This record gives sequence, C-alpha cells and structure tokens, in this order.
Amino acid sequence: MRTFQSNLLIFGVFAVILGSLSGCGKNVSLAVEGIEVTKAPEGSTEIFLTQTQFNTMKMEWGSPHQGDFSSEVNVQGTVKVPVEGMQEISAYFGGYVSDLELIEGQSVRKGQTLFYLENPEFIRLQQDYLETTSQLAYLKAEYERQKTLYGEQISAQKNYLKAEADYQGALAKSQSLKKQLSLIHIDAEQLTPANIRSKVPVISPIRGFVEEVFVAPGQFLPASGKAISLLNKEHLHIELILFEKDATRIHIGQKVEVSMPDSPGQVLMAQIHVVGQSINEQRQINVHADLVDEKEVIKLIPGMFIQARVQLDPQESWALPEDAMIEVDGEYFVLIQKEKTDQGFKLAKVKVIPGAKNKSMIAIEPVEGLDETAVVLVKGGFNLL
Repeated sequence: MRTFQSNLLIFGVFAVILGSLSGCGKNVSLAVEGIEVTKAPEGSTEIFLTQTQFNTMKMEWGSPHQGDFSSEVNVQGTVKVPVEGMQEISAYFGGYVSDLELIEGQSVRKGQTLFYLENPEFIRLQQDYLETTSQLAYLKAEYERQKTLYGEQISAQKNYLKAEADYQGALAKSQSLKKQLSLIHIDAEQLTPANIRSKVPVISPIRGFVEEVFVAPGQFLPASGKAISLLNKEHLHIELILFEKDATRIHIGQKVEVSMPDSPGQVLMAQIHVVGQSINEQRQINVHADLVDEKEVIKLIPGMFIQARVQLDPQESWALPEDAMIEVDGEYFVLIQKEKTDQGFKLAKVKVIPGAKNKSMIAIEPVEGLDETAVVLVKGGFNLL
C-alpha cells in the first residue's frame, strides 16, 4: 500500500487583484494560497481531511446502495442469411439459356420468370405424355373387358393379366411424365399437340435479391448446374463468435447490443435465439441472435462485420458512483468517513474490487462494514491518494 510522509500541495492558485485600473496601464498583484492535505504516518490507513479542504475542493459524501447490475461480454460477429433465405437456382434438365436480363443486386419476386431454357428434350417429354395419355382410354377399356370375360370364365387368365399390365404401365408412365413436365413448369392438363413448346421458364421460388449470376444468354446449362443465387434479407440474423470461457454464461433470451464500426453511435438491439451446443477446434461456439425490431433489418447487409455486447443476467450487488473509486497501482480504493471532529474528518482507506458498470454506478464485491450506513467520499477522493 502506498503511503505518503510529507504534505502535498494539491489545490491551485487563487488570484487576488490588489491594485486598481487607471489610465492606459494597470497594476496587478497575485497571491498564492495552498490547501494542504495531511497524510497519515506510514503504515496507517487513515487520512485526515479538514472542513476547509472538503469545501474548497467541492467534495461530496454518499453511501453504497444495492441494485441489479449486468456485466457484458464483448464479442465480434457477422450478419448472416438463414438457410431458408438462400436459394440456388439450377435446372432439373439441361438447356440453353435465353432471355436472361438479371444483374447482381436486382430485386426479384416470388414466381417471377428469371430466364428461359431451350432443349429439344422438352419436346420429347411432351410428345411422350400426349401419346401415353391418348392410349390410356383404350387400354383401360380393354383391361375392364378382359376382367369381365375372365370373371365369366370366357377368356383366359393370361389375357386378363396382360391387359391389366398394359393399362397399369401406361398409367404409371403418364403420371411420371406429368410430374416431369411440372418440374419445367408445363401444365400437363392444358397440354395439347398444338401448344407443344421447346422453351420453358425458370421461376424464382422466393422473393429477394440476385446475389450472383453464373450463366450468360446462349450458354448451355447442364442438369443441376448452378445458374443464379438469390438472397432474401427479411430474416437476417447476427452470428456471434464466443470463446469457450464465456460459453456457460450465455443462454437463449439474453439481450445483445449490436454496433457497426462504419456507423459509430448507431446501436441495434438483438436477442439470442440459438446457442451452439459444441465447441469447435478454435475453442469457440457460435451464437445466433435476431433483431428485436425486424424493421431495422434494412440497416444490415449480409456479410457485414459487427461488434456486439452480450448482456449477462443481472445480479444484485452493492454499488458506488464511479467517481468514488480511486485507482492506485492497479488496485481500487474508497475513502470512508470514520470520525467527524471540529477540525474535519478522519477517513479510512478501504480496498474494493469493482464489478459491472451501470451508467455512472459501479458494482463492488461485498466488503465488511461497507453498507448503506457507511459514509463514503464519492467525489474528490482522487486528490487524497
């Protein structure tokens, strides 16, 4: 503990004007008055403070009080698009790209035609469907006829079984072709020989924005080839990275203050909704948070770097004003009034351990004798140590 053996001149200079102003000149005389603070002998924890010193340095008394204080964990993170907001547009069947006029960043609506694909294979699918469905009526009638004849023991069983197999096979093929046509957005119920087409649309399944275009008009897009990536920004979330040491203090529902380095002073409030259940090789866990006000999502951009402060669960603690804390060689002390005399005050120097901060108040760990009855020097104490 640092002690002092001599008197310290701590207060400034008071100017006393002794002359008077006259003519073109003026005579000024300054007097310097010092306020001395008496230190206790080495090894003592007491300091004596006069009433004059207290008044001159505008010191103040106060007492600890209890309140809820929440500490914070400072973390970094990025803005991410959830899986349901990402869509890769590819083709079920290969084809040549046409009528593609999209650029990165362009908005698209759900159900909008993004581009067209052309392929003679599309014609064959429609032809096969029409041929198969045209035979169904005949095959069904033949199947029912053979079934009746077999039931009356007029026709052989093999004739009945063959008619059944032909009908069921054609029916299965018809339904299969119908499903394939629906994948390329052709309504089989409306299909006729007159409206067979070789060009089919590729439809957007979501509303969002074009993130990237991977093809160009005239290019052949193979089956399952990636053509366009789309993003939906309606449900962006914050992905935070926390170290292992903080993992046990984080849970769903905690508030998060989010700020962006490029927008100082702008703070968004979020809330944790998913906490990772395993620690990765870097000894970190991923935590996901959603904005409390979804309308503020327009201020975020996927991939944006953010700073965040996770607010831990509040705990009740004794607290003092921030100015009451006096730092000496990395340790913190407060000055408690032990006795009041005619000359001034006897102060005791008490070591404290600060905790969470709430506005201008700082929580402290419990110290014997430091409660609501204690009278603490809450302003000006830094002049005494």
